Amino acid sequence: MSGRAMWSGVRAVCFDMGGTLIRPEAVATTGQVAEVLSISLEEARAFMGRGAKRRVITPQCLAREIADAFGRPELTGPLTDVLERARRRAEDPQLYPDVADTLTALRARGFALYAMTNALGSSVPEQEPAAFRELLDAVFYSARTGAIKPEPAAFAAVERVSGLRPEELLHVGDSVNADVRGAAAVGWHTAWVDRHHTTGPLMPAASTLRLHTLNTLPLLLPARAAATTITSEVAG
Repeated sequence: MSGRAMWSGVRAVCFDMGGTLIRPEAVATTGQVAEVLSISLEEARAFMGRGAKRRVITPQCLAREIADAFGRPELTGPLTDVLERARRRAEDPQLYPDVADTLTALRARGFALYAMTNALGSSVPEQEPAAFRELLDAVFYSARTGAIKPEPAAFAAVERVSGLRPEELLHVGDSVNADVRGAAAVGWHTAWVDRHHTTGPLMPAASTLRLHTLNTLPLLLPARAAATTITSEVAG
């Protein structure tokens, strides 16, 4: 089945941010934290998922919490440096080359456009970057919604603000688990962004389309959104 046929009822498209809209660093912030603490990436991810991604917090306060939690108060300074750099990157995100043209084309067709991210609460910018204000209707930060993908509550936040039903929403992201499986579990349409041409049986369902670039997306969606979209408030 073609994307146009599968997504004929779609009124809005929601994008993951890091790895989908934004170029990630070679080593993600959580990985850098793990390196500073000399712990495993799994340990660092578990700690961040419990609280650091579910509330807005300053880099300094989060660094102190992390250092204390792992019994390394002397590392508060280096951890603060890592988190402050991440905050600055979030304020001036480096978008992939295919992002602006794709989002501009979809907006011209009447689709509402959102983004959703599990970013650390210390990386939430005080003011939305200009690129996102111009290209997106709202950005949903887990630190503001209190829910991280693939939890159903993360996707419910978008449904609540947009006023749309699951079958009217398409989620586009690079994580098979957090983005694709999470969105599919709550009834959304899904597309997997595989910029690195991954090999292996990673696709979660036949109904999920694999994209190697966002430039393909306008070719797969209908010429117009299913119905006139509503103007929604900024999340958070």
